[in-house]
Amino acid sequence: MKSYPIMLNIEDKAVVVVGGGLIAYRKIVGLLQAGSSITVISPMIHSEIEQLFLENKIAWKDKLFESEDLDSALIVIAATDSEIVNTFVASSAGKHQLVNIVDNPELSTFHVPAKLTRGDLTICVATGGASPALSKSIRDELALIYEDSYGEYLGFLTLSREKVKHSVLHQSIKTKLLKAIANDTYRQSINMQNAFLEMIDGYQDKSLVVLGG
Repeated sequence: MKSYPIMLNIEDKAVVVVGGGLIAYRKIVGLLQAGSSITVISPMIHSEIEQLFLENKIAWKDKLFESEDLDSALIVIAATDSEIVNTFVASSAGKHQLVNIVDNPELSTFHVPAKLTRGDLTICVATGGASPALSKSIRDELALIYEDSYGEYLGFLTLSREKVKHSVLHQSIKTKLLKAIANDTYRQSINMQNAFLEMIDGYQDKSLVVLGG
């Protein structure tokens, strides 16, 4: 399966999940984290999905799937234990809808990779649908390398980038500074991070003086 990796902004976008079991629940959790608007289509749902419904985090249609259930969806996920239903969902989707049929990459237009997150850092591992188990195994190995400290480090990089961007420094110096703080020594040293931010704050103060002239 040939694929093109992409990060989608699906905040407030309509997603339909057909199926109410544990696999559907796992898909729903990731979709909620991305801020999407989820509707579950299934006459029966797992207790975890029911809890999300009771908390008004998702919508639920207590019914069998019908083609019109997909009318407003950007993303369609079929996660039932019925090959017939999953195939029906795939054939009902429009050309401009993104479709994931669990355990059937041939009927899908996208698949969800194994994901590792550390704050704003996202690392995805995919095998083209060949082996989700291998994807998860590699992700778990990466989790040992990219530990939790990367989350706070990404926060530092984000703040630093904004401060450097608005400083009075020449563009070439800005580029060198941003490259320098991407070095792992900065991730490992809070003192170095604080010193860098203080330095950049000094240049921002100078810019205010110049502008106030």
